[in-house]
Amino acid sequence: MFSQRRQVRFRLVVIPLLCLLAGTPACNRTSPKSSDQPADSDESSSIEAARRDVDFADVTDASGVKSVYRNGQETDLYTIVESLGGGVAVLDFDQDGLPDLFFPGGGEIRADEPLTGLPGSLWRAGGNLRFDDVTMAAGVNQAPFYTHGVAVADFDQDGFPDIVVTGYGGLQLFHNRGDGSFTERAVELGLDGQSWSSSAAWGDFDGDGLPDLYVTHYVDWSWDKNPVCRGTDSHPQDTCTPQQFDGLTDVIYWNQGDGTFTASSEAVGLVPAGKGLGVIAADFNHNSRLDIYVANDTTNNFFYLNEGDRRLRETGVVNGTALDHLGIPNGSMGLAVFDYDGDLSLDLFVTNYERETFAVYRNDQRGNFRCISERTGITALGSLFVGFGTTSGDFNCNGLEDLVVSNGHVMRHPRNDNLRQDPLYLANNGEGRIERLMFEPKSYFSSQHTGRGVVAADLNGDGLLDLVFSHTNDPAAVLENRSPTSGGAVTMRLVGTTSNRDAIGARVVLRTNATQRLRHVFGGGSYLSQGPYTLHWGLPDGEQPLDAEIVWPDGSRQTVTDLRVGELQTVVQTSS
Repeated sequence: MFSQRRQVRFRLVVIPLLCLLAGTPACNRTSPKSSDQPADSDESSSIEAARRDVDFADVTDASGVKSVYRNGQETDLYTIVESLGGGVAVLDFDQDGLPDLFFPGGGEIRADEPLTGLPGSLWRAGGNLRFDDVTMAAGVNQAPFYTHGVAVADFDQDGFPDIVVTGYGGLQLFHNRGDGSFTERAVELGLDGQSWSSSAAWGDFDGDGLPDLYVTHYVDWSWDKNPVCRGTDSHPQDTCTPQQFDGLTDVIYWNQGDGTFTASSEAVGLVPAGKGLGVIAADFNHNSRLDIYVANDTTNNFFYLNEGDRRLRETGVVNGTALDHLGIPNGSMGLAVFDYDGDLSLDLFVTNYERETFAVYRNDQRGNFRCISERTGITALGSLFVGFGTTSGDFNCNGLEDLVVSNGHVMRHPRNDNLRQDPLYLANNGEGRIERLMFEPKSYFSSQHTGRGVVAADLNGDGLLDLVFSHTNDPAAVLENRSPTSGGAVTMRLVGTTSNRDAIGARVVLRTNATQRLRHVFGGGSYLSQGPYTLHWGLPDGEQPLDAEIVWPDGSRQTVTDLRVGELQTVVQTSS
């Protein structure tokens, strides 16, 4: 979350040299251009041309959603807890076919007192992008601690999604009773950790057909470990950086199959003290074992290769995903996966702190990644953004996956930029470049926000991916996708039988009359958030779907030929 540049300036030479000697792919780079270098004229022209193909309308007021994440900064105590913010989740909690929304609430801070929580909110979809507040009726209005993140999965495989809430002081597990209500059961079922948790990701990490839970932990803060840190001349105090604190070790909670969980860290191979902020679980090497990538704040990012038998091997430095293109660990927060170059392998996108750049890690299909941020043009964005949530998707149905980034500063009084920042729409031009699109002055993307989480989902069933943003101390935003498209979309919901019911870890290749496109069902992602597990492919004009090959999390394969454009299809796993 915070820049590492000032503290490790001498490593600009040392680390790349060491990596070069070791032959690691992350360091095989040419000298970087300035991160503030503007896009060339050809790119500017394509940005202007592409803008006409993407359009979002802020429909928050009409949607009825009134959710505000509160961080307690009004007491002017400048705790690092205030900086994380909150996330958002999309889930169909009542199984009526409409995506609902859940937001953590945050908390209040008073000097030398235990932090207190504020309740999250659950919003039931009523159709046509209208939502009703059902927090009280659903029983999710409890807030025993200061909250941040949310992760959703059907942990007991009963057909109804359950909700985990993370934060400072513990975890909540809202067990879905199937009648529109939830019961909080975290401690009872073994999710009893008290460490400061940030993001979480569900996934079947041991291949037993049941979703387990990976929880990232941040830093060792308390009132006894709360230094006063300098700000600017006009504001002498500000939020401390994570360098002032020790990191905390992440944890995996193994699903025991009887409704309970057991915790493990060292035994499974987790690296201690990572300062985790984001996590995403996906099968990066297509061996039907779910791998894990963790975004850490100013320390190396972790890439856990799943070796089976409840063992993970951290390979980030070796496979090129631990450091940026300069060989430096970043203040990393948000994570997205997408097939950047259409080679049917899964690439990584990471948002970072100011004075750094966002990172694109290209999967070489052999277990290694190369940081290609400069090659893609991402470095042309400059270095003032503090990137948090991010999500990928074919928002204008042109056959290419684009990226959306939610930005906002963590310092109360930033030296280099405003507290509020522009969100970003980053378009994949299909020729190796990722370009920022500019929008009309009244657009959400042309105004500044205290952005944190963001997720993409087709909220109104029109085949276009809409967006939901969470903010700190400001109302959440719901954006309707009104992009003019001439094609259509294929959308698919997978239901596992021998695999976990949400099919987390599955991959699907859609074959059309023109090409093939890959999508993955992944756990976690964005920042403190969880998008839906449904899959979406945009179809350009004239393109027709032929079939889709599904590789389920357990490795079994299934081909679907009856593909219908413009209709959400549910595919149930057949026995192999």
